[in-house]
Amino acid sequence: MIWEFHQQAKIHRANESARKAGNKVDRVDAEIHEMQRHLDRLSLACQSMWELVREKTELTEEELDLKILEVDSRDGRVDGKISRQITDCPHCGRKTNTRRSHCLMCGGELSRPHPFEG
Repeated sequence: MIWEFHQQAKIHRANESARKAGNKVDRVDAEIHEMQRHLDRLSLACQSMWELVREKTELTEEELDLKILEVDSRDGRVDGKISRQITDCPHCGRKTNTRRSHCLMCGGELSRPHPFEG
């Protein structure tokens, strides 16, 4: 009887762990779905902006590719993404990174280096 009680307790703990894991999987799946939706929307916006710019100006695909390379290499690495960069707070002069909206030291508002940051 004690053995059965012990086994039932282990089964209950295993079921509870499985339930929690299932809930976590559901949350992560929802987050991935939302990120994919956001990524699709950003891709659509970028493509639309590029087509408008190309139609209204004389910019070429080659010039776009060169600008992408220039922006990508600003952090010292050509890796297909914009990384955090260390910068000085314009209010207190202390070091901060470009992903922050406010300085951790003085609380001063930090400007974003580009509109897609943050």
